[in-house]
Amino acid sequence: MHFNLADLFEAVADKVPEREALVCGASRCSYAELDAGANQMAHYLAANGVKAGDHVGLYMYNCNEYLEAMLACFKIRAVPINVNYRYVKDELLYIFDNADMVACIHHREFIPAIAEVRSAAKTLKLCVSVADDSDYALSTIDAVDYHTVQQTQNKARDFGERSGDDYFILYTGGTTGMPKGVMWPHKNVFFAAMGGGGHFSPLGACQKPEDMASRVTEHPLRGIALAPLMHGASWWYACIQLLAGNALILNHKRSFDGEAVWQIV
Repeated sequence: MHFNLADLFEAVADKVPEREALVCGASRCSYAELDAGANQMAHYLAANGVKAGDHVGLYMYNCNEYLEAMLACFKIRAVPINVNYRYVKDELLYIFDNADMVACIHHREFIPAIAEVRSAAKTLKLCVSVADDSDYALSTIDAVDYHTVQQTQNKARDFGERSGDDYFILYTGGTTGMPKGVMWPHKNVFFAAMGGGGHFSPLGACQKPEDMASRVTEHPLRGIALAPLMHGASWWYACIQLLAGNALILNHKRSFDGEAVWQIV
């Protein structure tokens, strides 16, 4: 076991498998269900050419699939890339190319935007579409349906050894120039941004990876991620909650809605 975010999450899932992990609108899942779904998507990505070090775009609004896909990438040592869903054509092509993205997991609503850059995005080979209220044809960009292909894969956690030096990339917002990918080794971000697993435990930060299970809260809290997961602050907050064994409530609205926030509360 290492200070790898997949290793650490699996330790939590094994400690509290039946505890609620994610809530997004009417969609809910336990830690065991989140882990199993991530395993299935990891197997699908690996079977379709995604390997360690490859970059996978996450081009979605807040949803349970966002975090499931993120974990799937970590499980096979691939690198999730946050994609701003407000990007227009040139910005979208820039991040696809700059990140050397080989796959993109996206809401179906974004098929027209991807179609505009699909042929010019030289490294992009695989598009996996998460269903929403839109009905754009998957064939437009040769995409496959997320849950359909996920269900073809086994739930086994039979992956190779990982490392705390595996990394993920967080793209900046580009407010003072073009967005830039900031590389974070898992071990570094676990301690620098996530408190080393000690935010909710009197034991403090983990001293070794095997300490993770002992940092799981005995009485779980419920935390709300209001901001889009494509932003680092919300992404890190989500990981902090999941690595503590808490329930993470996602804001499922496409933009800020104060009344809806209080309904969630």
